[in-house]
Amino acid sequence: MDITVSQKTAKLARQYRLRPQDLAFADLVAVGWEPEDAWAAAVREGVTWTKTARKQALSDLLNAENVQDRINDVKAVLRKNQIEAVKNASDKDKKAIVNNAMSKENMLYDLQTALESMTIGSKEWLDTKKMIIDVTRMKQDEVKDDNNTIHHFLPVHYPTGCQDCLYSRCDTCKYKKSYREDS
Repeated sequence: MDITVSQKTAKLARQYRLRPQDLAFADLVAVGWEPEDAWAAAVREGVTWTKTARKQALSDLLNAENVQDRINDVKAVLRKNQIEAVKNASDKDKKAIVNNAMSKENMLYDLQTALESMTIGSKEWLDTKKMIIDVTRMKQDEVKDDNNTIHHFLPVHYPTGCQDCLYSRCDTCKYKKSYREDS
């Protein structure tokens, strides 16, 4: 089943030696769609196929060299655009982006969502688990800035004579004599 597309898209599909729907499938996967959803939206074949046959066709398409080339090219363009956006962002935006990137909660969220799409026990899965543990430890080791500054407060009305002295009520003031002589 061929679909009608613009000349630009048809030319791009020919460059990658793909059908237009396969090109759309690769683009959708590159921007983050699940392969099954991208297959349903772009390829639109296999509705009456058995699950095994549809899964095999999806796997074959996903592993095809031309499709992988397109996925990698689209991801590279997206990465380049993200880098450009960060460079062109204002200082406030840059700080927000950096704070977002350094947020341990965001790191944990990203790692956990990536982990869910991996095969349990695979090398990637184990490495991601290790990264989650490392980030969790970083969160526990977070240094709290204890303010150990000692503040000394002086009275606003510093005593200038016996009448102001805090010791004037008792007769133990050793400065009483000097205050009386100054007055």
